[in-house]
Amino acid sequence: MEKPILYPYFKKSADVLSAEYSRSKEQSASANLGRNRESFCKEFLSKILPPKLSVKSGEIWDCENVKTGQLDLIILRDDAPSLHIGSDNIYLAEGVFGVIEIKSNLTREKFIECGQTLQNVSNLKINQGAMIVSGANLERPLRIVFAYEGATWETLLDEIKKNGWDDLFDLVCILSRGVLVNKGRLLKWDSQNNFMVIKGNASCLGYMFLYLVSYGSSFIGRSLSFTPYFEPFNSWSVG
Repeated sequence: MEKPILYPYFKKSADVLSAEYSRSKEQSASANLGRNRESFCKEFLSKILPPKLSVKSGEIWDCENVKTGQLDLIILRDDAPSLHIGSDNIYLAEGVFGVIEIKSNLTREKFIECGQTLQNVSNLKINQGAMIVSGANLERPLRIVFAYEGATWETLLDEIKKNGWDDLFDLVCILSRGVLVNKGRLLKWDSQNNFMVIKGNASCLGYMFLYLVSYGSSFIGRSLSFTPYFEPFNSWSVG
C-alpha cells in the first residue's frame, strides 16, 4: 500500500524523537528526564507550528477564577496576553489555543493524572469575541496527551469509559504505539466507537501536526474580550 506523502518525514522525526528519549534515560535524576521529555516535544513543535502559534509552559486562569495549575505545554495564539510570575507565566483562557500534557510512560495511573489535569482545562470559561473562521474550528483549547511509551489502548479506553471521558481527549499520542483519535473532530467514521486507533510512530507526530495546523489555520481573526477580568469596575480602590 502506498504511503502518504508526509509519512517519511514524520517517520524519521519520530525515530529521532525516540532516540533522544532513549538516550535521556541514561540520566539518573527523574527531574532531568521530565524536563527533557518536555523539551524534546517542545522543540519539535516550535519548528513545525505556524507563526501565529507558540509553545509555552505555565498555567491558565479564566474570568471566574478557575485556575488549571501548572501545565506541561500550552499552545498560544500570537496575540495572547500573559501575566508574569517567576519563570513560568500565567495565560488568560481566551488566548489559549491548545494544551498538551506530556508523560514519559503513560501508565494507567499517569493517564488518570492527565485526565484530571485536562478536566481542569475543560472547566475554563472562555469569553468568545467576534470571530472569523474558515474550515474546522473549536471554540475551546485542543486537549492532547503525548507520551513516549505507555499502556495498551485497551487499558486507556477502559479508563476513559470508567471516568466518562468520552469527550475529554482530542488526541492521545504514544510515540511507541500510534495515536488514539476522538470521533467528530477532524476525522469522522460510521462506527459507533468514539475512538479510533491509528498505529505506528509516524502517526503519533503526524496526527498531532494535522490537528494543530488544521485548527490553527481555521481562525482568520478573533477579538479577545477581557473586561470580565476587571469587573466590577468600581472595586479597584484600596480598602
